[in-house]
Amino acid sequence: MKVKKMKQALKKLSEERTVRAVIKKKKIETDLNKLTTIEFFEQDFKNNADSDETDKNTDEDNEQHDSSGDNDDDNSLVDLDDGHISKENLEITSYDSDFSLKETENNSKKVTMQLLKTWQQEIQTNQSFNTIKCIIEAFHAALNDVAVSLDASTRYRVEESATFNSVVQLCITHLPDAFKHILQLDAESQKIYKSRKFEKIQEILKLYLSDLIKLLQSIALSNNAVLTVLLKHLHQMLPYFQSFSYLIKSLLKILLKLWSAAEETVRIIAFLNILHIATSKKFVLDELLETMYEKYVQTVKFVSFDTLPGINFMRQSLLEIYLLDHNTSYSLAFLHIRQLAIDLRNAVTLKNKKNLQAVYNWQYINSLRFWAELITKSKDKSMLRSLLYPLVQIIIGTIKINPTAQYYPLRFHCLKMLITISKETGTFIPILPFLLEILESYDFNKRHKTVTMKPISLVCILRVSKSQFIENGFKDSIIETIYHLILEHAASESHGIYFPDLYAPCIIQLKEFLEKCHVPIYCKKMKLLLNMIEESRKYIETERDKATIDLKNMAEIINWENRMKTDGTAIAKFYSSCVKLHEFQKFKRLTKNKEEFNAPVRRKSLKHKLDEQNAEDSKEDEFKFQMKKTGFEIKANK
Repeated sequence: MKVKKMKQALKKLSEERTVRAVIKKKKIETDLNKLTTIEFFEQDFKNNADSDETDKNTDEDNEQHDSSGDNDDDNSLVDLDDGHISKENLEITSYDSDFSLKETENNSKKVTMQLLKTWQQEIQTNQSFNTIKCIIEAFHAALNDVAVSLDASTRYRVEESATFNSVVQLCITHLPDAFKHILQLDAESQKIYKSRKFEKIQEILKLYLSDLIKLLQSIALSNNAVLTVLLKHLHQMLPYFQSFSYLIKSLLKILLKLWSAAEETVRIIAFLNILHIATSKKFVLDELLETMYEKYVQTVKFVSFDTLPGINFMRQSLLEIYLLDHNTSYSLAFLHIRQLAIDLRNAVTLKNKKNLQAVYNWQYINSLRFWAELITKSKDKSMLRSLLYPLVQIIIGTIKINPTAQYYPLRFHCLKMLITISKETGTFIPILPFLLEILESYDFNKRHKTVTMKPISLVCILRVSKSQFIENGFKDSIIETIYHLILEHAASESHGIYFPDLYAPCIIQLKEFLEKCHVPIYCKKMKLLLNMIEESRKYIETERDKATIDLKNMAEIINWENRMKTDGTAIAKFYSSCVKLHEFQKFKRLTKNKEEFNAPVRRKSLKHKLDEQNAEDSKEDEFKFQMKKTGFEIKANK
């Protein structure tokens, strides 16, 4: 009975220890996923491994105790009278387990700082194959010691975080040149597998590239410094990935994650790696274009002043990838533009809130903006240009779904796309009616309930809230945006032979607005715009009357318009001066903020303040003088 109770107690103890070991292992795995790289390097993985091994040893001891209990009649190692296990048997089993543990540890060689210095000297002098192999195996062992699944066949073991960092640094610094030296590559060599010594180095090269991908997967997105160094090293190693195509997919998955969610510098380097793969590996281009567009749409769901630079970078970099192959891009663009048209049709026909929200959101607008920029940047004879007409119809249809005042910001975003398309492709698009409709329908004389010091920025909003709708800043923003959009459109069309006829309705409606509106600031702005348009109209009419142009001869008309564009119309010169002034003020604000952030705080004397103010006034006077040259000052026109 006592022996049976002892057996049961030992079995229960072994089961509890195995459960504890499994729980501890799961805890380590979950903790590793949440760690940053610095915390990752600081983990004491050696102690965790030792504790796991001791648990295993105790389990082995318990199993041996159980087996001894089963054979108690033959071996008589258990004293039935005293009811306890023989001490001699316990000592023997524990000694055997300790011996086996030391034997497994002695199979792998510990990497020390002195050994790394020796390898560094050897790789700097002769760059032999054996030295490279040792360094790569040490790198594999370093990743193996911190991995969840262990590789028991490693020759080395890395136990300290300082040694781990030194191994990684040695690989990043010396391995690219060492591979070039062994394979005898020059700057023009592209196909690595054609080298005579490629078969010799193929296995260790594959091992290193696989471990490099694992290292990138284990680093947190917040550790920008480590990611930057590793991605630069990866860019040097990309030519070697051509020989291992099956590694490209897992590598692209990591790079796309960094391109869409990491810090700015990391995003740029990740994109350079993606661009290198896209140009060298054509078979991945189709899937890459689709995945990158999906990442872009997911990222642009919310737009703010903080996320706007990242969204603009993603759109421009995505354009670079799509412009690599126009035929592949056309098939994807056709499918996605068709889907946008289906969403618009559902919103128009069904007329419910859900379908309207499927169109009036940032993902839909940013998708339209991307396809608009892609088509405008494509060549004239490209297949992408055939999608220009349906895309313009979708944008116009988006404006017409809900033409209320609350959605004026969305209308302005769509009109900016149409102006860009018209300017870059030379296509006529009826843009002015959508701008002049606002001046006619909205009551600018209505008193506002709340007062704001600055106009509301419409850059990052699609719909105006009720609180913003009753502010005076909303009306200021509408007038300012209409003024700039009409000015930009008129400047781009002012050299055309049709300009006086195109802007005749605009002149009539601007005069009607000036008669109805009683707000002096708005009237001043629109009167300045009206005077510039009328001056340009008279100039084009006089030049058109002087020349004898055959309207059937398009080549003669194009030559005349190009001459007007080269000479420059007055409104085009005024618009360019306004753009320069805007860029100067923007640069001035940025430098001022930078100086306030970096410079030490000190009090300025009154004389120093006056000198700075005079210098700023003189710069602004130069811009005003350039604007006066155009002849569009209000006083001069009066």
